[in-house]
Amino acid sequence: MSHPVYLSSSKLPRMPEGSRNEWRGFFGRGGELEANAFFPLFWRALFSEGDIRHARFVEAYDIDDEDSAIEREECLQDYGPEAAYPYLVTDKATALSRLAARREAIVAAIGERYRPLYEGFEAWTAQGFADHILLRTEGLPDAADAEPWLRSELALVDKLNDTGALAGLVSDLSRHDTDPVWQLAGIGASPDGPWPTPAVRAIFPDPRQRAPRKQGNARQAEERKSKPRSWIDPVLEWLAVALSSGAALGTYAFTRSIWLTLLVFLCAAIALGLGVARLRGPRS
Repeated sequence: MSHPVYLSSSKLPRMPEGSRNEWRGFFGRGGELEANAFFPLFWRALFSEGDIRHARFVEAYDIDDEDSAIEREECLQDYGPEAAYPYLVTDKATALSRLAARREAIVAAIGERYRPLYEGFEAWTAQGFADHILLRTEGLPDAADAEPWLRSELALVDKLNDTGALAGLVSDLSRHDTDPVWQLAGIGASPDGPWPTPAVRAIFPDPRQRAPRKQGNARQAEERKSKPRSWIDPVLEWLAVALSSGAALGTYAFTRSIWLTLLVFLCAAIALGLGVARLRGPRS
């Protein structure tokens, strides 16, 4: 089940408010990354506990947007007008400063091989986000109660000297089917380009993209097997038929026995067929 969490670019120092119709100009003006019901480590490196704010659920829909009127009404029925959820917001300059300050500790905790991924994320963040960066958590199933979870996740970033702090994450990264980009930084895009960038993806390929290659190899093998036969193949086959027939005719001429002639023909045909198969060899 999908419970998306978004890291979004914003011109505002807070969550947009639907009562001010601020969502209509929010999307498409900066980068946005997505994760599913978890808080990627590199995102955590952007924030601190002091960045926690609260927004009302009903403010997720512009009041004058007819397309979201039904959703807004359902939201009011489900949560009421005052129910709120926690989110995170920081200015980009502070976020980049934290990324730089935490780089060595994070790389040491997860492994040197992930340094290009971290540095790629730093560069993409500097280019892809506007003045402020939001962590939008309203898609979580328990968003109203997410503040303790947010605080505990943020606290781990400052406890990386504890060898067990990221044990679960490190274990997940060691699995052959784990995409480290998704696990550490999420997936998304900005007007300037996608995340991950092609350069980052070249270093950290998506394991879900490897299966089609095997299928392609299987198809190539099948194509090799079905290649047109060489001109020598029909020559060998006709030669085998001629020799088998000759052996049968010679037997009949000397013995005048139909059964013995059939037996000689069959034996000769089988022996010559095997010989032809060996001469042709395996297809490649």
